[in-house]
Amino acid sequence: MSTGVPFLFFVALMAAGQAVTKEVFEWAFSVPDMVRASAEMGRFLNDIASYKRRKNMKDVASTVECYMKEHGATGEEAVAAIGAMVEQAWRRINRAYMEMDRTVEPAARLLLDMTRMLEIYYLHGRDGLTHGRDIKDLVAFLFLEQVPL
Repeated sequence: MSTGVPFLFFVALMAAGQAVTKEVFEWAFSVPDMVRASAEMGRFLNDIASYKRRKNMKDVASTVECYMKEHGATGEEAVAAIGAMVEQAWRRINRAYMEMDRTVEPAARLLLDMTRMLEIYYLHGRDGLTHGRDIKDLVAFLFLEQVPL
């Protein structure tokens, strides 16, 4: 699991101000399944993007490379399997969101939005965090360009 996602979530909670109650704080620091699944997605999506760009050739093995070794799979098979793990993480997030105590919903919605952002950063195996130009173009497309009618 990515350690950056829970950390960013805690920072975002502190910045949100109005959403931080005692219940929210206790919920977030218990690292519920929703937080864990989001952090797993961050790791999986980053590893898929890194593998596709061959970015981590001298780094420690990623989930894609570990899957390949453990299952005797090709790179594409491993990427597909890790993609299925991302789908399962989304299912866990959705289930947790539907079953949660509504007193923590504002914080959970913040986490849900952060997780959606991960999907945008790593859309189709692209590493938008490293190659921000793609993200800049996407933001301009979504929020600045007029839609022809």
